[in-house]
Amino acid sequence: MLRLGTLELSKPYFQASLSGYTDRAMRLLGKEFGAPLTFTGVMLDKMTLHPTVLKRPDFSAQEDEHPVGAQIMGSSAGLMSRAAKNLEAAGYDLIDLNFACPAPKVLRRERGGYLLNQPELVLEIYRRVREAVRCPVLMKLRIGVDGSEAARENFRRIYEGACEEGIDALVIHGRTVDQKYKGHADWDMVAEVKRRYPRITVIGSGDLMTAEAAVERLRSSGVDGVAIARGAIGNPWIFRELDCLLRGRPKPEPPSVTEQGEVLLKHFNMVTQLYARRKAFLYFRKFAVRYSRRHPHRKAVQLDLMTVKGEQAVRDKIRQWYGAD
Repeated sequence: MLRLGTLELSKPYFQASLSGYTDRAMRLLGKEFGAPLTFTGVMLDKMTLHPTVLKRPDFSAQEDEHPVGAQIMGSSAGLMSRAAKNLEAAGYDLIDLNFACPAPKVLRRERGGYLLNQPELVLEIYRRVREAVRCPVLMKLRIGVDGSEAARENFRRIYEGACEEGIDALVIHGRTVDQKYKGHADWDMVAEVKRRYPRITVIGSGDLMTAEAAVERLRSSGVDGVAIARGAIGNPWIFRELDCLLRGRPKPEPPSVTEQGEVLLKHFNMVTQLYARRKAFLYFRKFAVRYSRRHPHRKAVQLDLMTVKGEQAVRDKIRQWYGAD
């Protein structure tokens, strides 16, 4: 059981928000394979003030997705609270505040991980959002802007303030902002937050590329749950594997080449329903790269799927390499 405010999940993990990836297609596949909760890609607060944006396929929530969360990012307490209110009204079940994104363009605009430099602003944004919505509110953090003592102190001030004010859950990636995704996540720092605030739900993130890694971190760190992010790209099977391992059952056999192709083809067909024809096959390439890692002829499959053009040509290549119908 994983408690996120008033929302209770039957499993201690979920599919995290990934900008540019977690659209409706990836969310539905995650749900099909056992993810008890999925998230949109991160949304800028200003975007949600326009009603048409929340109808876009990458940001709209449909009835068959619940529970589904929305992640927002911004630096204005007023705009963030309005964004959260709009998203709750649009049907999202919880709000996640992103103070972790390490993308250079985000940092240049003083959003995401940049705000870890400003503990008081982060906490003010949280308070205003908490006042604006009735649904659970989560906060996504990294363990500092960099490895300096000042950065660690700012991180401490943020999580202490959020915990003392009763945040519904903290989602902590065990890297600094300037690390991006290099090196190894520091799970000791994540575990320390949970030890200090045992009554607060703490979700760990970082380097969870396999079901075995996720189970090991759950058990060794003492956190309440884990957020599966990059490990789920082109790999919805990770949720099925996690469920079995946590129940003490043997890990399922890897999907056959035919099953891989069926899932790949299903994912691609959903993408073509969400996006314009030319965008669909170009957009899908980043997923195809990850799916093809399981294929015995990985490099050849990747090359074909990266260079083929047109919807039908993509389907033909998938059928050629995977034997999928």
